[in-house]
Amino acid sequence: MLESTFGCNISNATEFGEIEYSNTYIDYSKIDKESTLQLADFYFNKALKEEDSKLRAEYLQKASGEYHILTHAQPDNLYPIIQMARVYDMEQENRFAKAYFFQALKIDKNNADTNYYFGDFYYKRREYTKALYFYNKAFKNGFKSDYEVFIKMGTIYEKLGDLLKANQYYKRAYMAKPTNEELPDKIREIEDLRYKNTGYYNKRKK
Repeated sequence: MLESTFGCNISNATEFGEIEYSNTYIDYSKIDKESTLQLADFYFNKALKEEDSKLRAEYLQKASGEYHILTHAQPDNLYPIIQMARVYDMEQENRFAKAYFFQALKIDKNNADTNYYFGDFYYKRREYTKALYFYNKAFKNGFKSDYEVFIKMGTIYEKLGDLLKANQYYKRAYMAKPTNEELPDKIREIEDLRYKNTGYYNKRKK
């Protein structure tokens, strides 16, 4: 069972974001939300950059304690909910991560950030069909010029064997970031594969 830095124990998390806490010790109406958010983000960003696993775990625990408070102080604010999901994702606590993602989707199913990070959750676990679903929703709802989305969607379509769509997203990625020197080679490689798989090419080989 995980415990925040403020002594609030998670008592249960069900399948669709129904999360219960023991919150006896905190009056959330008196929380300084701005400073709590700054501290939460500070610890989270430290965790992102930290290579030592023990220190990273400590930073994530501290970040989750602060974000947890904000989810109670501002229950309709998506940001701390999404951040809690990301913390649990990084901690490999899949059940809790999914619960928070579903909680965020209940508030706004089309939120681009929620869908993007939920896509990341499945991408890292190689569940590419689910990842693609959420990346597509992120793409449709605000991430239409995001380099990382283009790269990841291109990679997924390539892994799923849809080379046409893979190439389309790699080309979009290159347009968004033409300084990437590897993408032109990737695009040519896929175009060569598509060409070799055509009936015309196979007929010429006979």
